[in-house]
Amino acid sequence: MMTRPSTLGPSPSLHVFQQEGGWHWGITVPRQAGSGFKVIAYSDVTYSGESEAQRDGTRALDNLPDTAEAANA
Repeated sequence: MMTRPSTLGPSPSLHVFQQEGGWHWGITVPRQAGSGFKVIAYSDVTYSGESEAQRDGTRALDNLPDTAEAANA
């Protein structure tokens, strides 16, 4: 399951990481003001393997709405 972003900025990036006994993915965009990144989507599921999280995260990244669609949401 994925939490959908309400807005989408430039160049989303996928991150896969291990936390709390399993693997997760998150999608970030650079913050418009200041520094750092904003999480716009993440996995609610804990995956048993890194490749499984990578596959699902890649699918989520590929299915994110584009900037124009997100701005009208």
